[in-house]
Amino acid sequence: MTAGSRPLAAATAGALVLVLDVPTVLAVGALLQAVPVLLFVASPVRALRTMPVLSAPAAVPHAREGTP
Repeated sequence: MTAGSRPLAAATAGALVLVLDVPTVLAVGALLQAVPVLLFVASPVRALRTMPVLSAPAAVPHAREGTP
């Protein structure tokens, strides 16, 4: 999922280098690396101590023998 955004990120970084200098663009990229960590710290996932259990069985039908 994240590999598909790499060309877009490279094009965006290249466009930013035309406007800004390289160290500034590298600093912006480094700061953007912290965004997922901050989102994780602010999310309720940190408070989970056990794996949540579904109350109803999944709506996925069982696979038949011999089907790929």
